[in-house]
Amino acid sequence: LRYAKQPPTIIMLAGLQGSGKTTLAGKLAVWLKDRGHTPLLVAADLQRPNAVTQLQVVGERAGVPVYAPEQGNVFGHDAVAEGGEGTRSYGDPVAVSKFGVAEARAKQHDVVIIDTAGRLAVDENLMQQAADIRAAIEPDEVLFVIDAMIGQAAVETAEAFLHGVDFTGVVLSKLDGDARGGAALSVASVTGRPIMFASTGEGVKDFEVFHPDRMASRI
Repeated sequence: LRYAKQPPTIIMLAGLQGSGKTTLAGKLAVWLKDRGHTPLLVAADLQRPNAVTQLQVVGERAGVPVYAPEQGNVFGHDAVAEGGEGTRSYGDPVAVSKFGVAEARAKQHDVVIIDTAGRLAVDENLMQQAADIRAAIEPDEVLFVIDAMIGQAAVETAEAFLHGVDFTGVVLSKLDGDARGGAALSVASVTGRPIMFASTGEGVKDFEVFHPDRMASRI
C-alpha cells in the first residue's frame, strides 16, 4: 500500500454488490491495526438500507471505529428517491466520504477506509457515483474488490471499473475452498494493476498479502 506523506492515508474500496467489499473493509482494517495503524471505516454505501448497519457490525467485530451518517437521516422519512429507475439514495455518499476524511483528521486516525456502493451489474449511475467520490477525496489507493469465484465475467467488470473509476490495485475476496483464482490472472493481465491482497476465509484475520507464486502453484 502507498501511504500518504501527510496522514490520513485514504483507501477507497470499489466493486460490485456481493463482491464482499464491506466484510473486506473490516479485514483490511484489522490487518492495518495489527501493523500499528489506527484505521477509521467510513460508511459511504448509502444505496442499500442495511449497508451502514452492516459496516457498523463489521467495525465492531474488527474493533475499529466506523464513521456513519446518523441513522435517523439515513432511514428517516426524508429519504429521497434519486437517480434511475429502481435506485434509491439515502443521502449524499460524496459528502459522507468527505466528512469521513475530515473526521479521521480531527480524531487523528492515520488511515481511512471508504466503503462505497456496489450494484448487481455495472451501470452508469454506480460508476458516476464512484468517480465523484474519488474526485472529492483524492484517495491514495483505490482498491477494486472482486469475488474470486466470478470466473471470466471478472474481466469485463474489471475493465468497466478501470475506465469508470481507475483503480490502483485489486483485492480478491472469497479465495477459499473451491476458488481456483483463474480470474486473478485475467484481471491482472487485462488491467495491468497489481493484485495486492486476498481474503481467504470467514474470519477477520483470514486476509493476507497476495503472493503470485502461491496462486500460480494453486492454479
